Amino acid sequence: MLNEPRRAHSRRRVPVFDDRARVSALRLWGVVSLGVFVVLAAVTAAKAFKGQDQSIDDSLNRFALSNTGVTDLLKAVTNAGAPTVALGLGLLVAVGFYLLKLRASAIFAAAAVIGAFGIATVAKKAVNRPRPVWDAAHTITTESGASFPSGHATGTSTLAVVLMVAGVPLLASLAARRLAVAVLTLYVIVIVVSRPILGVHFPTDVLAGAALGTGWTLVCASVLRPWRDRPSVG
Repeated sequence: MLNEPRRAHSRRRVPVFDDRARVSALRLWGVVSLGVFVVLAAVTAAKAFKGQDQSIDDSLNRFALSNTGVTDLLKAVTNAGAPTVALGLGLLVAVGFYLLKLRASAIFAAAAVIGAFGIATVAKKAVNRPRPVWDAAHTITTESGASFPSGHATGTSTLAVVLMVAGVPLLASLAARRLAVAVLTLYVIVIVVSRPILGVHFPTDVLAGAALGTGWTLVCASVLRPWRDRPSVG
């Protein structure tokens, strides 16, 4: 009796997500943002924008003193973006990802928040820019330490981008993802705007902080690819 020919068992190929375009886009925008930060650091160290910065700060100070309701609100919410708060929340997010067995996302979150905090600390010492100085009639609140870059702007932008890249995609519905992105964007804008209005930073400080936090986090995402540990990466 002739043996029937065995049928070749073909293994189903698991589709591989080609993330090269995503990596390239993240890396490009990350490098551009970091480039903006470096340029702002250079011109700030050279005191090239000192007059323009002070002029804008003077206008914002007049606005703050004339709109005490807005100022009181910003004084209440600005601490939500303190560097230690953003760092702590970022590390908690990393732990959460780890407990969910999303190891790549956990490493990404930790690297982003710790790295941004470290770079900002080094930059503050390197540029060593004093904070804005006001007389008693124009002082709204006071802060200590170097002014450039803003730690609040760095921390909030880093945390927001971490969540947008690694956290928001986990939400089930498109509406929830859009709402989360809108809330995170608003969070960053409010904290960033609050700092010069309260008179504790120059405009270039917060712009540099936002550029640093965003750029560093995007570069981390392009290298660590936190979407690798998702059930579906498409």
